[in-house]
Amino acid sequence: MTAEYKNWQEEFVDINFTDQRLKSRFFKIIDAFAASPGKSTWAATGSRSSAKAAYRFFRNSEISKDELLDSISRATVEKIKCADAEWILAVQDTTAVGFGDRKAIQGMGYYCSTEQRGMLVHFCIAVTDQGIPLGIIYQETNTREKPKDDSQTKEQKRSRPIEEKENFRWLDSMRETLLRMPADIPILTVCDREGDFYEFFSEAADLKANFLIRIVQNRMVDDGKKIFHELRSSPVAGSMVVRMSRNPKEHIPSRNIKMDYHCKKVTIYRPERRKEKHLREKLELTAIYVHESGKKGTEWFLLTTVTVKSEKEIEKLVQCYAHRWKIERFHFILKSGCKIEKNQAREYGRLSFLTLLYSVIAMQILNLTYLGKICPEISSGIVFVEEEWKVLCCCARKSKEIPESYSLKEAIYDLGVLGGTKGAPSDGMPGVRSIWQGLDVLYSLLAYRNYLV
Repeated sequence: MTAEYKNWQEEFVDINFTDQRLKSRFFKIIDAFAASPGKSTWAATGSRSSAKAAYRFFRNSEISKDELLDSISRATVEKIKCADAEWILAVQDTTAVGFGDRKAIQGMGYYCSTEQRGMLVHFCIAVTDQGIPLGIIYQETNTREKPKDDSQTKEQKRSRPIEEKENFRWLDSMRETLLRMPADIPILTVCDREGDFYEFFSEAADLKANFLIRIVQNRMVDDGKKIFHELRSSPVAGSMVVRMSRNPKEHIPSRNIKMDYHCKKVTIYRPERRKEKHLREKLELTAIYVHESGKKGTEWFLLTTVTVKSEKEIEKLVQCYAHRWKIERFHFILKSGCKIEKNQAREYGRLSFLTLLYSVIAMQILNLTYLGKICPEISSGIVFVEEEWKVLCCCARKSKEIPESYSLKEAIYDLGVLGGTKGAPSDGMPGVRSIWQGLDVLYSLLAYRNYLV
């Protein structure tokens, strides 16, 4: 996690600057932001001259956000090539980044039906089928010229061409993902209920792309019945235990849930209102219904292009969908840890650029958190250089004794101690908030170590 030049080259592969001084300045800015992700540009850079240099860098017209995104995507591809996974999950989701009533932001429009300023940021991130976040594949930002129009009826909204709808970004993101990924990498696009529309399914079939989507539309299937009824009335194919992540909004802790699942091959048809000739008339898909055993609670209706032949394959897909929650934690880090909504930049273009920049930092924090949970016994040297883990160990434990070996699990726990976690036996491993707070303390200690006697 060291904020050094050589480390950031792994996060921005073959990034191209016309002037090497710009490249040097870029990595210095990333160093500063990574060490203090929640602070302003002025506070993070540490001095008046460094802050002014950062402002000049962001004003430079030769700095391209598209080139930066391409370099980030290439870095993610390199990580994917090293991953030992049956599937690489391309998890999509949109988050709203709001800036309140700050009308002085040039070019910033609206993101909802009120007068609140902001933008919609759509991400596609790579996650292994074991649940380890790897990196950002694609990002797209949009802001509305006018507040969202809620006056149209549901049928009027549905009849509009997909190119005129905001959910076209889901198709665009899938296309970009396939363009950026090598053909020999097995990609499974995972979406929540926002990705449940027929144009997406048809486009995936044309691109020969696999998807796993939680559906909300109770569609008619091949036998004239509704898909939800068909799945509920089908026999239980098996049971499994699913690890559900903590939901802070609902105050629900992480827990293991025993779930039953049903599986059925279905044929869905093009909606009658959709007259576009390029849309396929029908699609053969696999539907999976997952619900808590013996009681009313969590339930998922999933639709996928993957053909399943055994209970093990069904359980694999259910676990893959459970990993979709990683992108929600990614958004949480970006907005609460990196505090992107508090950034005082006064231009939409610069805020869009900074969002992408902080997204890389948020992804590193997310990766560190889940890598420690999934691979706890690996050496902390994979993430921290020797000086960093020694300072971390001694300060968290308030001892000068340095152990011969120091696992990633120990490092994550000690980061949680620095970050203010209670450390009760029932708490489990520290979460993302404790991790970013612990990293903030660690980097402060490292920054001033040379001045200590």
